[in-house]
Amino acid sequence: MLLARGLAILGQLGVAILTARMLGPAERGRYYYTVTLAAIAVQIASLGIQSSNTYLIARTPALFTRIMANSLWLAGLAGLAAATGVLVFDLAIGGPEQNFVFVAIVLTLTPSLLLFLYLSNIAVALNRPRTFNALIILNGVAAIGAALLASYPTPQLGGFLVAALIASLVTCVVAWVVLAKGADIPRRFDFALFRDGIAFALRAHVATLLGFLMGRMSVMVLRQFGEFVDIGYWSIAAQISDALLILPATIGLVLFPALVRAKGAARMQQYKVALLQMTLLMAVVCAACAALAKPIVTVVFGVAYEPAVVIILALLPGVFFIGIASAASQFLSASGFPWSQVLAWLCAAALQAVLSVALFGQLGAVGLAWIQSACAGFVCAWLLLDSLRFGVPAER
Repeated sequence: MLLARGLAILGQLGVAILTARMLGPAERGRYYYTVTLAAIAVQIASLGIQSSNTYLIARTPALFTRIMANSLWLAGLAGLAAATGVLVFDLAIGGPEQNFVFVAIVLTLTPSLLLFLYLSNIAVALNRPRTFNALIILNGVAAIGAALLASYPTPQLGGFLVAALIASLVTCVVAWVVLAKGADIPRRFDFALFRDGIAFALRAHVATLLGFLMGRMSVMVLRQFGEFVDIGYWSIAAQISDALLILPATIGLVLFPALVRAKGAARMQQYKVALLQMTLLMAVVCAACAALAKPIVTVVFGVAYEPAVVIILALLPGVFFIGIASAASQFLSASGFPWSQVLAWLCAAALQAVLSVALFGQLGAVGLAWIQSACAGFVCAWLLLDSLRFGVPAER
C-alpha cells in the first residue's frame, strides 16, 4: 500500500511540476487555490462518512451495498452544496473575480473527489488492499496523463483545471465499476443506516475537517492579505508536505480497522508499536527532506520557486508532529472517538487562525508556516496525553 501511495505521489508531483513550470508562480497559485477550494468543500461535505463507512463495514460486512448507495447520494448532494458554500466564501474574501470555468470546476470537481474518497475507504474496509492500491495508482496516472494532454499545444490555466476534473471523473467511474461488480446496489438513500453512522461520523468529521483546515488555512490568509504569487510559492511547499503526510495517512488507514478489531491490552500494544514506528519513520523522512529541500525545489520546479524552500523548512516540524498525532488519533478513534479528541483540533485551529491573521503582516508566508507547525505540535501533545489516559484501563 505504501508503494502504491508512492506511485500516486509521483503522479501528483508530476502535475505540480508541469503546472509550476508552464504556468509560473502567479498562475500556479490560481490553479492551487481553485483545487484547494474544491478540497475544502470535500472535507466539509464528507460529514466523516468515510470513517463511519470503514467502521461499519469492518464490523458488519453485509452493510456494503447500502453504504455504496448512500455514498453516491451524499457525494452528489452534499458535495454540490459544499461547493456552492466555498464559492460564496471566495466571493466574500476575494471579490468578483470568479469566471465560468472557475465556478464550473469547483462545482463538479467537489462531488467527484468526494465519491472517490468514499469508494477508496470502502475498498480498505472490505479488506481489499490490492483494489485500493490499484485505484490509488490509477488516480495518479490519470492525473499526470490528463495534465500532459492539457500542456499541448498551449498550456493554460483553464486547460489544466479541466484536466484535473477529467482525471477525477475517470477514477470515480472505474472505482465504482470495480467495487459494485456483481453487487445489487439499491437506488434509495438509507436514512436509518445514515443515522446509525452519523454519531460516530460527526466526531470524526469535525476532527478531520479542523485538521484539514489547519493545513489549508494559510492559503485563505494569503488570498485575503497576500498575492497569488505568494500562493504559488506556498503551493510547492504544501505539495511536498502533503506528499510526506501520505505515509502516516496510509499507515493510519490500515491501522484503524486493525485497532477496531483488537480488544483490551492487545489494542494498546498494537498502538505502542505503531507509534514508535511512526515516530522513527517521520524523523528520518523529515530530516532527509530538510537536507534536500533546496535542490529539489530549484532543480525540479525551477529557480523561480526558490522562496518556497524556507516555507518547506518551516512546515517540516508540523509534518513530523501530524505524523505522530495520526497514530494517536487512530487509537482514540478505535476506542470510541472521545470528544476531547475533537476539542484538541478545535483549540489548535482557533489558535492558528488568530495567530495567522494577527501576525501575517509582520511574519509573512514563512511565519504562517511556523505558526502551522507550532499548532500541529499542540495537537500532537494533546492527543498523546489523551491516548495514555485511555490506555490505562486497557492495561489493567
